[in-house]
Amino acid sequence: MKIAVFGAGALGSLLGGLLSTKHDVTLIGRRAHVDAINLKGLELSGIVNEVVWPSARTDATGLEPQDIVLVTVKAYDTRKAATYMSPLIGKGTIVASLQNGLDNIKTLHDFYDQRTVGGVTSCGATYLSPGRVRFAGKGDLIFGSTAGRKDLAESVCFAFGGTGIPCQSTNDIMAEVWMKVIVNASINPITALVRHENACIEEDVELKELARRVCEETVLVAKASGVRLPRCDPFSKVMGVVAATRLNRSSMLQDVEAGKRTEIDEITGAVVNEARRFEIATPTNETLWRLVKSLGSVRP
Repeated sequence: MKIAVFGAGALGSLLGGLLSTKHDVTLIGRRAHVDAINLKGLELSGIVNEVVWPSARTDATGLEPQDIVLVTVKAYDTRKAATYMSPLIGKGTIVASLQNGLDNIKTLHDFYDQRTVGGVTSCGATYLSPGRVRFAGKGDLIFGSTAGRKDLAESVCFAFGGTGIPCQSTNDIMAEVWMKVIVNASINPITALVRHENACIEEDVELKELARRVCEETVLVAKASGVRLPRCDPFSKVMGVVAATRLNRSSMLQDVEAGKRTEIDEITGAVVNEARRFEIATPTNETLWRLVKSLGSVRP
């Protein structure tokens, strides 16, 4: 299959690299990363240790329509990405969002209608340097369509066969998206603020309690929004992800360390705004939201 990964940062590069062992994969990312991959290949370390050779380029110009376009850009860039990746989209192309936040599927659906599917993963990936990514935590992948096109989700899952990452389809992807938001809201802001790998939430009793409070608040908001969460204890899910990705530096922490914009508005901010619609108090989420936002304006 022909697969393009639009927004090849840490996670996109990891998944695209694994897919490239089975398919014709093109990573679309930043210049330094692209140049390093084209020169020396993509070096994966951690759970797997190998060099893979996907194609890499900085934009979609000149590429023919793909079978699958995996969208892994930051949530705040989704609308912009939807316009830039149009050369990749043909009549039979599946557009698969694998991003943080609540609204990405809807945004892509506005552009590409029923060919859009959403996805979530608990895999941990850390960008080390141009051309180098660490596979820091193994998780699964879940894809689904909000338009009832389970066949499209199953096609994406089929593409991941043989990559070593379990992949399944679901009839209720928004329940999985909300569960991912619960996990992200409970882990990412905390790790970004204390500047530590995910393991800190497992090792520090105060941080674990903080994560628990975030989780409980976010679950209330999800249920008020009409979401039927998967049958599991949400906080046990959070701590399971922490245990599986102990050495991972969350994407929000990586952004803070790099001086980049974070996805705090699309994750924690989205929870707070949704809570306000239902007049639900979320003091822990709101405090973390404001603290992480302040990191971009307050300098030492």
